[in-house]
Amino acid sequence: MIATYHNHSRWSDGTATVDEIHAYAHRAGVDILGISDHLCVYPGGGTSKWSMDPSRAHDYVADVLSFRGKGRMEIRVGLEFDWFENHRDAIAPIVESLPLDYRIASVHHVERQRVEASADFWSGKSPEERDAVFAKYWGLVREMAESRLFDIAAHLDLPKKHGFKPTSDLGGALDAALDAIAASGMVVELNTSGYAKTCAEAYPSLEILKKCRARGIPVTLSSDGHRPENILYEFERGLTDLKNAGYDSVARFREREKWFEPLSDAWTSTRS
Repeated sequence: MIATYHNHSRWSDGTATVDEIHAYAHRAGVDILGISDHLCVYPGGGTSKWSMDPSRAHDYVADVLSFRGKGRMEIRVGLEFDWFENHRDAIAPIVESLPLDYRIASVHHVERQRVEASADFWSGKSPEERDAVFAKYWGLVREMAESRLFDIAAHLDLPKKHGFKPTSDLGGALDAALDAIAASGMVVELNTSGYAKTCAEAYPSLEILKKCRARGIPVTLSSDGHRPENILYEFERGLTDLKNAGYDSVARFREREKWFEPLSDAWTSTRS
């Protein structure tokens, strides 16, 4: 069964409407199509330019769900929520008010600065300063997991996007974040979009995937597609990474319940 959950439409920063994504996914043989646009609420209020306004979230959900029953492809609705330090009180009322099939959480900002937007953010820093950003990033991931609000942890180790990686041992911060994810029951996505970036590997790395597997953290496969033709980007390569990390199943979602499908069946459409 081919399922793709982390995809963006024009409701946030995607290039296509839900209708256009739906039509492409149907032609591509997708069995389960999930849309999960950005909802980023800054501490103190306000939203990013690449996020929908929270006031539009219920209309977004209705738009996505209007495609249920149009053909045999199953439709899922989610949102990708940004996490900031001490963010639970600000975001929980929004998260818990929406009838989503799954809730994705991500960390794009460290101390209100986007860590993945530009290589310039990293090139002007010393190795020690870069390591400090990575350590703070993993601290935010831990805090996000401890909130127990979310189902999927998005693109772990995103700060490596532009090719900058830690130069010191941050195993303690990473392990604490993964332990919190395991304790929360969250699923980690293997996000294939990283293959096309300077880092040239998925999020998270194979090394981190193996740490997730050792903790019994489930996984799902994602492309983080922002245009229809990318909704299944490098899925076969991603499945190989999951297998090499020791996984034999992937998680599926509906109405915030998850079940598992053998990895061997995850690239075979059940639709004729």
